Amino acid sequence: MIPIPRAIAPLLPLLLLPLIAAGQAPDRIFYNGEILTVDEGFSTAEALAVRGERILAVGDDDEILELAGGNTEQVDLEGRTMIPGLIDNHIHYLRGTNFAAYELRIHGVTSRTRVHELIAERAEELGPGQWIFILGGWHEQQFADKPGGFTREELDAAAPNNPVFIQKTYSSFYMNSLAEAELAPKLGDFYKGESVVRTDNRSGRTVMYEALKYFPFAQTLEERMAEVRAFNDYLTSMGVTAAYDVGYLDGSYDPVTELYNRGELDIRVFYAQRYWADTNRTSIAAAELLDRVEPFRRDDRYGVMGIGEHVHGILHDSTANDNGFPEDIWNDFTLIARSAAKNGWQLNEHVMQDSTANRMMSISEEISKEYPTWDLRWTLGHADLIKPETVERAKRLGWHITIANHTVKPVITSVDASPPIRMIQDSGILWGMGSDGTIVATYNPFHTIWEYTAGKVFPDIVKYDPDEVITREEALIAHTRSNAYLLFMENDIGTLEAGKYADLVILDRDYLEIPVDDVRHIQPLLTMVAGEIVHGSTDL
Repeated sequence: MIPIPRAIAPLLPLLLLPLIAAGQAPDRIFYNGEILTVDEGFSTAEALAVRGERILAVGDDDEILELAGGNTEQVDLEGRTMIPGLIDNHIHYLRGTNFAAYELRIHGVTSRTRVHELIAERAEELGPGQWIFILGGWHEQQFADKPGGFTREELDAAAPNNPVFIQKTYSSFYMNSLAEAELAPKLGDFYKGESVVRTDNRSGRTVMYEALKYFPFAQTLEERMAEVRAFNDYLTSMGVTAAYDVGYLDGSYDPVTELYNRGELDIRVFYAQRYWADTNRTSIAAAELLDRVEPFRRDDRYGVMGIGEHVHGILHDSTANDNGFPEDIWNDFTLIARSAAKNGWQLNEHVMQDSTANRMMSISEEISKEYPTWDLRWTLGHADLIKPETVERAKRLGWHITIANHTVKPVITSVDASPPIRMIQDSGILWGMGSDGTIVATYNPFHTIWEYTAGKVFPDIVKYDPDEVITREEALIAHTRSNAYLLFMENDIGTLEAGKYADLVILDRDYLEIPVDDVRHIQPLLTMVAGEIVHGSTDL
């Protein structure tokens, strides 16, 4: 099916009468709503009809209700807002599934006292002796009543009979006495007798992997599948209907594959080709892998897409310094990137420094003389310190930009507007919005949208001046339509138009009209993927 022009909307019932007569009436009609289609004109509609996996029609109440058959469910939205399913273009999905069935999330909780209450409630729910996990997605800055890390004593008071393990980053965590007694003997040189333990992220032996391997959960495929289901339940409860996993060494994808094979994978999951390159030898192996393995081994629901977030493992910059990288590392990166271009791989790269972005684009210009990259939709991820002239260069060379969540990361005080979201938007380059969850960022998409529209990070720290933020319309486009393009799925998802998959979300409040600070509190009432309700119900 193709989108139906609004100009012929009055004729829609007549045009679709043959389908209705043939028993092809909608399965479900949503009406009396504010439907933000996020199409090219950002048009709004009152009603939407779904047949099978796809949207049958979008329009006014009268014309869409005319399509109803005897078995069509009619759902009165009562003025509520409907948006396209949100797409996360940068999430460490498989990492997030680990322990998801047992996790307590404190995303966006700005009261330290409330965290204590949540821990106590979870302890009561689980019973004595059961582990309580908080695995990233927060920062010590976010507690307005008392910023700072957790002490052993306060965690003991919140859960005296349960071990508490709170992951902060890949290289640090907090724990109470019971967790300490269990883990300290096993952690060896990782443990210094302190509540927080810090290690070198690039050592390959981070606390995240060293500590979590001792927890005796999810020993079987079925148990891992339960964790994946729990993670998917959280994502769909936040309105996420598609995710791109840019991780690499986070375990086996077998439980996700099995859910897909059973028809039980509730969201669209795509992931980067998995390899690790940190030497010339492993870079050669990675390039050879891309030579012999096909890209885009996926369908519309699941599978491998491109490469990244780290094409070369050591080529991992930060906002902290701009010292650059040795030429041998850039040579190894070039080796892999050339193989990617030669074989049609999409490349999604972590880039925080402007100099890193320019060097990568210079490499792509040279590669493109032999293997053009224009149509491969290569992207610069993060782009925290990118400059206007670099954005223009990226646009000219066919690169795109992906922006991540910063609401639980330390505020960059030495640089204004990082990333420069208003400048990026005004440049006209295609860019998409993602989370960078799970450990270092909240993966609630409304937190990300709030950051770039309100210009704040938790708890209410002003990060952007009023002229440096973007509009809610622009943010929604970035989290839907633009991301669909970056996933090579612009013809199937990302907007609410006839013929596309019925990936949609109904919100508990008016997205465009509520005060901007309320955006972070939005809760989806219903989430649908390919015509199937995966969160909530039509009993709104």
